[in-house]
Amino acid sequence: MFKSALLTCALTAVGSLAGISGLAVAPVSAQTDAKPQPELRKILSTPSPAESIQAPMAAKLADRLGQVWFESAEPACRTSRSLDRAAYQKLARTMLVAVGDHMRQLAASAQDGPKADAAFAAQAGKGAIPELRRLSAEPVVKEFLVQMRSRSAVEQTQTYLENIERALLLNRVEIKGHANPLASGDSDLQEEIEKATSAPLDYADANKGKAMDRFLELLIIAERTLAETSNRDELLQWGPGKLMVVLEGPLKANCIMKP
Repeated sequence: MFKSALLTCALTAVGSLAGISGLAVAPVSAQTDAKPQPELRKILSTPSPAESIQAPMAAKLADRLGQVWFESAEPACRTSRSLDRAAYQKLARTMLVAVGDHMRQLAASAQDGPKADAAFAAQAGKGAIPELRRLSAEPVVKEFLVQMRSRSAVEQTQTYLENIERALLLNRVEIKGHANPLASGDSDLQEEIEKATSAPLDYADANKGKAMDRFLELLIIAERTLAETSNRDELLQWGPGKLMVVLEGPLKANCIMKP
């Protein structure tokens, strides 16, 4: 029973590490003026939006969004600009990556790296960061992290997709349908996603041991300390509607929004 609870908490922690909604801890690349990021995030890195979109299930979600946008675009405008389904699938992938980058930049700005690392060491014990780094290199844990990155790729893409659709709804952009299976009620696709993201839990459960158990314990503490040291006031000022700065130009150029 303890093991199941530990695994559930750890997977919830990794899911939190991948998103912005509550914790703002996803890593950001190629930022010259970014704040110092926690060592924890360097060890527990999640895939970039561009990497995430390459996962088969994430790509499927992107293609669904492209199809919805193709059907929502004004037909005469779409024809005049020779925009076919492939063009909208490409647009969907581009926008998912752009929105993901936007959200991750906000996440990084809300995180105090040194404070997070100090809080983690205080809760997990002296030398906990080197221990976490050492454990992450253990073969059994390393494979778990590989599988968790695959899981995060899908979960992150779904988060970006949900926020795109919320942004368009808030701005009263007329869209014919939903790509997000939770919004569309597509239980078959949601079940497919859950099946695709269940591998890490099965793997961890089949590879119980001292290294895995300790790593999962540290993972839960890492999630908690990263949450506690985030600037929640800054995060609460953000909402999906602010994504329109990313979405508006491309959607107008592709006949989804009126000029």
